[in-house]
Amino acid sequence: MIDFVKLSSSGISKIFYLDSVDSTNKFAKTEVTDDNVLIVAGFQSKGRGRFERSWQSDKGKNITVTLVKMLDISKVHLVNFYTSYIILRALKEITSANASGSEGLFRLKWPNDVLLNSKKIAGVLTELVNINENPKKFIIGLGVNVNQDSFPEEISHKATSLKKIFGADFSVNEVINTVIKCFYENLMLLEQESILMELWRLNTDIFGREVSFRVTENSEELKGEVVEIADDGGIKIKISDNNNSKKISTYYTGEISFIY
Repeated sequence: MIDFVKLSSSGISKIFYLDSVDSTNKFAKTEVTDDNVLIVAGFQSKGRGRFERSWQSDKGKNITVTLVKMLDISKVHLVNFYTSYIILRALKEITSANASGSEGLFRLKWPNDVLLNSKKIAGVLTELVNINENPKKFIIGLGVNVNQDSFPEEISHKATSLKKIFGADFSVNEVINTVIKCFYENLMLLEQESILMELWRLNTDIFGREVSFRVTENSEELKGEVVEIADDGGIKIKISDNNNSKKISTYYTGEISFIY
């Protein structure tokens, strides 16, 4: 059972537990009007990430949750970076306490994924309901692979879980409790843009790497070297053109898709 006592002490006012649902984010947008509400699903039949990609998760083995949070914030891009950083921080805490002697390297991948040993273990999908109002209503979807030990062939090369890396089962409820507790305890970072973005940059290893990406789903593949991630969330990539000259282009969340 979800530990409501721990979650309510963190700041959660209400929990919906759904044995199965198409999407916790969709449920949050259509069924939830209050602040500080957590929707927890045992299984999502139509979980999704950026660019409408599906998020595949075995029933009862992973985290598929959505947090409804009202925030008085003008720079909405910070919520994505904050949430992915919080997940990384919480997973480090959990594994250091419960996986003594095992090794796992957590890193952040622009703009909102968490990697473990270079494979995706968690992702964030944030949706904003009322962009022109304050406070703003954020629908923050979180997916974390906890105890899933096998993945479909098409994603097995780029997905992993806590169990696959550390060789042990983890409590899904403990992971939820730790992530939510960490989320509420560090909200002041959303008011400290430069500090938050520097913490994010310190936990990624993308700088100096060559990446392949597309601007649209069917556009040509581009390659370039990641130079920087700015405080405004933009990723700066140095790209060589056909004449071998290099230019730096800046892209924002939703504008490009990386190719593994």
